[in-house]
Amino acid sequence: MNLLLVDGDADNIKNFRTHIRSTFPNVRLVGHFSDIGGDLLKAVKEMKPDIILADIKFFGGLYFSRFKAINDELPDLKFLMYGTFNESDYMKRGRDFGVLDFMYRPVKPSDLNRCLEFAINNHKKVLENRRASRNMESDYHQRLFLYEEIFLRSLLNGDISREEEIRNAFEYFKIPFTTDFSVLIVRIDHYKRVVADLSEADKHMKSIGILSVVRGVLREHNAKSLIQSFHEIPIILNANYSVEEKVLLGDRMKHAILERTGTRCTIGIGRTYAAPTEIAISAREAEAAFGYRYRMGYHAVIPIEFVEPDNNITFRYPHARESRLVYSAVVGDYEYCKGLLSELFNALAQAGPLPENLIAKTVMNIVFRISRYISEQNLPFAGEVARYFPTGDILRLATLDDGYTFLDKSLRDFCSFVQKFHTKDSLRLHLAAKRHIQEHYFEQFSIAKIAVKLSTTPETLNKVFMEREKVMLFDYVMWVRVQEAQKHLSDTATEEDIIAVQVGFDDVKYFRSIFKKYVGETPAEFRARSQQKSEG
Repeated sequence: MNLLLVDGDADNIKNFRTHIRSTFPNVRLVGHFSDIGGDLLKAVKEMKPDIILADIKFFGGLYFSRFKAINDELPDLKFLMYGTFNESDYMKRGRDFGVLDFMYRPVKPSDLNRCLEFAINNHKKVLENRRASRNMESDYHQRLFLYEEIFLRSLLNGDISREEEIRNAFEYFKIPFTTDFSVLIVRIDHYKRVVADLSEADKHMKSIGILSVVRGVLREHNAKSLIQSFHEIPIILNANYSVEEKVLLGDRMKHAILERTGTRCTIGIGRTYAAPTEIAISAREAEAAFGYRYRMGYHAVIPIEFVEPDNNITFRYPHARESRLVYSAVVGDYEYCKGLLSELFNALAQAGPLPENLIAKTVMNIVFRISRYISEQNLPFAGEVARYFPTGDILRLATLDDGYTFLDKSLRDFCSFVQKFHTKDSLRLHLAAKRHIQEHYFEQFSIAKIAVKLSTTPETLNKVFMEREKVMLFDYVMWVRVQEAQKHLSDTATEEDIIAVQVGFDDVKYFRSIFKKYVGETPAEFRARSQQKSEG
């Protein structure tokens, strides 16, 4: 550790230097600074100390401004200060500017040793943290390709939906993508049969071998490929390829894979879209193309345009968001439902002209899923769905606006009903928890154990008690124990340590501290006052 002495008194400098050299051989004195009007910051930059041992009076009335100037430029630099007792507040406030500790003049060797040992330990921690940070950064850069693959998987799955976020990731990972994107998926035919006799290592090597072939074929194309699963490799193409061009590319790929690895693969191809946010749509289309292998054949190249030329809706519709809407409706979260509803109908609006009756069928499907989910959870309000989502009204829905308006109002009313139901259920849980505590207060306290008994979570229990008792569950249990202890103290002559065990405390000292916290007096004081009251 490098140390700089800052003091206008030459004798102090000499004494400190002598003591430090004899007592702390691992502390390197880089010099001293005694010029009160000089440029300390410049000297610090030249001598590069890790810590400064300084007299507070050296800084004069500009103490804080000079300290702040140094701390702003060199935030890792730390200080040990010494001054008079009257300067304690100034030295304490210096902690905001890097002061680790302080001493009083005349500085005792024991105080100096204490402060230097603290500074040395702090410096060691700083070095360890820097080393760990460097190792982490090095490890991160070595594994950056893994994070790129995580991003690409999220992109293909539709987990990233903002274009700005996608573009930023392209730039960060140095992916030279601009506009026009389509997805191809290479899938091993009859995968289970192919790997039936392979070891785990050979199974993995087969996937890696196919990926190597794919990347070789794509070498002249602007594309990214990765292993999505053992039997599937998605490819993101960045160019405005025609269907014919993608078919030819896929055909080259499947033959190269068969020639070099002996593996037959089918390739599904999605449409080309201008925006990167629609890469997930193309991926869904490529996935759907595999469903037609029974008709188009295995070891084939199947573009979605060949098998579903007019379907512009299925793959654009965010089914995962619909599932989230269903769950949110059942728990009564209308605000989240409203946001999800907008996403669903915006997706439908982008799909172009909609087939007749599609809106009514879409809404009916959502309502059916809500009803089914309620039944699966065995909730007692399954019969309420028909009241809030009348089938007759749904069948009359014709336009996007009709569907959105109907669902928005119905979900708002239904969520309001669910919230009221949960409020009643919260009361039931509250009463059940109180009853359980009254019967088991003397057992070892565990909020997790109580929550499991009542089929809920510790967080829910605490929330219920804060809402209805204005205290956390722990405080409620302690108060029940204290109330029981009061009865024993008032009505019996039982010793305090026995009463403590009877009401759930293993440690009588802890019992006394809890009792005084909640009652305002010790158990002995409470018993004495109770006896006086009964005698009077």
